[in-house]
Amino acid sequence: ACLPSDLVRSIRRPFEIGTFALTFAFKYIRAKRLEKTDPDGYKQATKALAKLLTDKLIVLGPTFIKLGQLLSTRIDILPKEYIDELVRLQDKVPGFSGDLAVKIIERELKVPIDKLFDSFDRNSIAAASLGQVHLATKNGQKFAVKVQREGLKELFDLDLKYIRFVAQLVDRLDPKADGTQRDWVSIFDESQRLLYEEIDYQAEARNAIRFKNNFKDVPWVKVPDVYLNLTTSRIVTMEYVPGIKINDIGRIEAAGIDRKVLAKRSAESYLTQLCRHGFFHCDPHPGNIACDRACGGRLIYYDFGMMDELTPAVKKGLVDLMFGVYEGDVKEVCDALEGIGILRSGVDRVSIEKIARVFLQEFSKGIESDTWVSQLSPEEQTRLRRKRRLQLGADLFTLGSDAPFQLPPTFTFVFRAFTSLDGIGKGLDGKYDLVRLARPYLQELMDLRDGSAAVSLLKSWTKRMGLRPVDMQNVVAQPQKVADISALLQRIEQGDLKIRVRVLESERAFKRMELQSNVMAAGLACTLSINAAILLSLWRASTAFVAETASGEGFRHRVLSMLSSWMLRGMVAGGVYFGGLLLPLKLWKQRQFERQLAHLEAD
Repeated sequence: ACLPSDLVRSIRRPFEIGTFALTFAFKYIRAKRLEKTDPDGYKQATKALAKLLTDKLIVLGPTFIKLGQLLSTRIDILPKEYIDELVRLQDKVPGFSGDLAVKIIERELKVPIDKLFDSFDRNSIAAASLGQVHLATKNGQKFAVKVQREGLKELFDLDLKYIRFVAQLVDRLDPKADGTQRDWVSIFDESQRLLYEEIDYQAEARNAIRFKNNFKDVPWVKVPDVYLNLTTSRIVTMEYVPGIKINDIGRIEAAGIDRKVLAKRSAESYLTQLCRHGFFHCDPHPGNIACDRACGGRLIYYDFGMMDELTPAVKKGLVDLMFGVYEGDVKEVCDALEGIGILRSGVDRVSIEKIARVFLQEFSKGIESDTWVSQLSPEEQTRLRRKRRLQLGADLFTLGSDAPFQLPPTFTFVFRAFTSLDGIGKGLDGKYDLVRLARPYLQELMDLRDGSAAVSLLKSWTKRMGLRPVDMQNVVAQPQKVADISALLQRIEQGDLKIRVRVLESERAFKRMELQSNVMAAGLACTLSINAAILLSLWRASTAFVAETASGEGFRHRVLSMLSSWMLRGMVAGGVYFGGLLLPLKLWKQRQFERQLAHLEAD
């Protein structure tokens, strides 16, 4: 009986998704045209578009709400206006009926609800994209029962097929002109993996137990107990621990909790997760962190569905990055970025190292003068940007064309978490300083490099003085290196050595020719499809007239008419595809390329 409704939904769903995608794309293109001519209008249009996106994701249901929540952590691919709106998806999600929740619990645990608990509140106390929480009691103890929405996996299976197609389309539209490699299909695959992991409530229970064990010696961090005998893949039962939302300043003050202590502890708890445990909460927004009066201001963590882990290799890469910045060593900075996965391996690093050298020099000058770019006047900042373009224009073009950077999902969660924590901390304490609180934890990370920060600093000093073993070895090996250089020069004189160079002007010309040829090819294909359709229509008319006047040609006419009808529809569809979609796309990419060149060459 449910087959027809499933069939209807499978047919109706792609139309809902496709209609919204096309409407959003049209409005996005209209807003994008205002970026250069009317910046204020563009900003307002972007905010309105972000609100439309968020509202529509709620209407489309749990799959899209969860994807919106995941995208709200991707500060590397979405503007701030979208991030600010998508954050609303964290706690403004409609719930489902309590009767349905009871039905799911009884089906999963195979026991009537009145046998499981003495009382069960059918009104949820919290609702999220994947499920909702109900309060229950047994033998005087209170429980928080988290129930997954009905048919969630089946809805994911249906929706994610169409979302993948949208990701493939966006991947073709994104010009990637800022040097960052945004593989939208890979982003979708990562988000899909996280979605399927998060709907496994048994995995969430294991995460909660591990997180609780990590903080077992910290009395001011509370993690609710998990009851595995009342937990399945769709139900998780935990200790009920009520608290005050960490950003509810009024209730915190009314409870007499020291806001400065809370701000400090919120930062320290997360830095402990990152630097000591390596196992961290991916989404510590105010809906997932509460507090109470215990221990002078105790933090309560909820929702352990999205957790991630930093490997020792990534930790070491972060330490190498810090030392490289501190020492002004461009090569070490780039090696560290490659080691932690931000810089793609195998890319041309000449331009990257040149740009990094300029910014490291500015960083060193800022430390010496205690004056930073953000403190300069707008006119001085504009002059500095123009100076950089003149100095690095060709290298910036290389970055835009090579797209050497990428942001691993782990770091997007870390950056998003620090953004949330910074907002929480500053709301609690006006003098909150995350950098100051992080110093002892960064010291621990530095100790990972050589076992001791003192040893690392000693190695840094010997490196600057040229007293390392490798420096001594270079001195001894100098005669051999001179001989190698002499042999190399001899090979050049004999013409045995071929040198490969990058001519950026030629690369630009070839790129322009490639884009122009793509436009011409799309236009030619569109023209051929339309002309073929017109000729086929004329031929069909002529054939029909001959067939109707000739005797004995009825069967042949029907066959030819059917085949030519299919061919005509194919030609018309080809004309619409090449002329209505592919040609505008190629023209838009060509225009974006020319804008990029004009921007880099501007004074």
